[in-house]
Amino acid sequence: MKFCWMLVLILLPGVAVAEENSREALAMLEKMAEASRKVNYSGTFMFQHGGQSETSSIAHFVNPAGGVLERLETLDGPAREVIRTNDQVTCYLPGSKVVLVDPRGSRQFPVRVEQIQEIVQHYRVVKGEMDRVAGHECQWVALLPRDALRYTRRFCAEVGTGLPLRARTLNEKNEILESFAFATLTLGGSFRRELVQSKYALVSTKQNWRVDRSALTAGDSGDSGWIVGNQPAGFRKLMELRRSMVGKKGTVSHLVYSDGLAAVSIFIEPGAAPDGKQVLRHQGAVHIYSRVISGHTVTVLGETPAETVMRFARALEPRTTTAVQQR
Repeated sequence: MKFCWMLVLILLPGVAVAEENSREALAMLEKMAEASRKVNYSGTFMFQHGGQSETSSIAHFVNPAGGVLERLETLDGPAREVIRTNDQVTCYLPGSKVVLVDPRGSRQFPVRVEQIQEIVQHYRVVKGEMDRVAGHECQWVALLPRDALRYTRRFCAEVGTGLPLRARTLNEKNEILESFAFATLTLGGSFRRELVQSKYALVSTKQNWRVDRSALTAGDSGDSGWIVGNQPAGFRKLMELRRSMVGKKGTVSHLVYSDGLAAVSIFIEPGAAPDGKQVLRHQGAVHIYSRVISGHTVTVLGETPAETVMRFARALEPRTTTAVQQR
């Protein structure tokens, strides 16, 4: 009996330390989730995935009233510029002289605030070591999945603001699938209009670039006509609509799900591919799975293991079919 009590006394400090670690890690996670809403910053970063690397510049300013202005430009490879004004995103592609306009480009990097409580049910949040990125002190935080439907995510968040300075996505073998890291970074500072102005807006107008507003032509009902009957645990539907797409007849149904970290998009297009084969491919951390369902070509794209996108595809069915089955 005495030995048992001694063992409890020895283990108690370790339990207390683990609980404190978890609380601190969760507090940093919440700070990361708020960073994109509260922090002004500009700099350059490198994104690596699928054996490829891409360097970009970014300027991000938050209006005290709640608005967000952001400009991102690729610095190598094909030229691309993305301008974000609150929820609207405009992408300029000078190579093809195309402007893409999407009113649903709202994003939160890297964590969705409203899903933190769900995140901790499906990830174990662990505080790591201190580090230094682009001249700034940062704290490593790991999100370790509790099942095989998610990847491990590691973030090094700037200690003062919570802005992620480096991020890594790893598979079950602890292999890095994609990574992100700032090379240069300026935190804070007042709003500077010239940093978020498009360098292509004027020239695109003068040269009559093609403007793709197909994302604006979605139906008002928000009913795609499809349902995911038994979606993977932890994923919540963020968006459901029908949208026109250039070169496609009719509308394409689009559903988006997220577990607060990873996003899964489902596209349902009328008509079946000639061979009707199921196809699974991937690039970096993204898996893409296509199959035919009820005469429609379904494509599921997600920053998840292959099993997750395949489960979404298997659970997808026309809403009318579901209604008939319930009668």
